[in-house]
Amino acid sequence: MKVVRVAALLLTLIAVTVITAAPAGATSVLANDRYKWFYWIGPLLMIGAILFLIALGVGYYVRVLRPKYRGRPVNK
Repeated sequence: MKVVRVAALLLTLIAVTVITAAPAGATSVLANDRYKWFYWIGPLLMIGAILFLIALGVGYYVRVLRPKYRGRPVNK
């Protein structure tokens, strides 16, 4: 049951992010020559943010969830 809740939360967060970011991509600002720097650094920043969120999730699992469900005490 908890897996379903976590999956639903993750899908909701992704949907909200996509819906709120869609209007920003529709403007003519991205086609302007003044904003060409965004094209090379944008993907790098996005990859870094995704890796950071994955690391947070894995760290939470290793430090909190795995010891909790394996019967070991959690460090407080």
